[in-house]
Amino acid sequence: MSRLVVGLVQGVFDTYPLGNAEKAYSIIKKNYREADLVVLPEYSMLNPIKIGDPHKVYEIAEHIANSKYLAHFTTLSSELGTNIIVHFIEKTDKPPKSKSTSVLVTSRGEVFPLYSKMHLFNAYGYRESNFFEPGITLGKILSMNNFQLAFAVCYDIRFPELFRSYASLGANVFVVQSGWVRGPLKEEILDKLASARAHENTAYVVIANQTGEIFTGRSGVFSPWGYRELDMGHGEKYSEYTLLLDEIEKARATIPVVEQATSKWEVRLKSA
Repeated sequence: MSRLVVGLVQGVFDTYPLGNAEKAYSIIKKNYREADLVVLPEYSMLNPIKIGDPHKVYEIAEHIANSKYLAHFTTLSSELGTNIIVHFIEKTDKPPKSKSTSVLVTSRGEVFPLYSKMHLFNAYGYRESNFFEPGITLGKILSMNNFQLAFAVCYDIRFPELFRSYASLGANVFVVQSGWVRGPLKEEILDKLASARAHENTAYVVIANQTGEIFTGRSGVFSPWGYRELDMGHGEKYSEYTLLLDEIEKARATIPVVEQATSKWEVRLKSA
């Protein structure tokens, strides 16, 4: 039976990348047991909400090829023999805009960008587009232990088209790096959105979220049936959870929505 163990880091991260890297390193190294994939939350490299100035964020941003921040995780992944999904503030050639990018650091210490956030958080009076250039393509689908993993960042979860597009390409696990900002009923909103994305695509949804005064916490795992299976509550912590391929296959056999929707798209495309 194929299984995938995911490790979720829920923490409070500040404005200093190397300090944040050391903190994440300590949390993971102290608590890691057997995860095949460890996921860090959005803004765990630095928190632009606290910085407030796109120019300062751009100054701190790094290129993937020579990043001092990522170097901490290439060391850690090699030490533990695991893979780590890092949220990275990537310097572009369009100052003061950076990119909000999910980066894979493999167990061999290799580094690969997977996805840049397409839907920027221009809502609730905040304009993330002042800081970031949006991604323009779907992310890479990562094959691991017979699972097919797709990636999204925080506000993306409000856009079902992204997740259905991934599912139509074979994805059955959605990994979401999140900095879900606190507010009235925001925890419930995140819970319902994650449940919906899991249920309507019969896929696991894995969310690593920040916690503390600004963010909601409540990192966790949602089953292919749409139920929350892991709730990390509040506070800084690390949890590991086992995903089962059999559970995805049972859900997709019982509720074949992805297959049905994909077939309809193919008919429409052929008749267009």
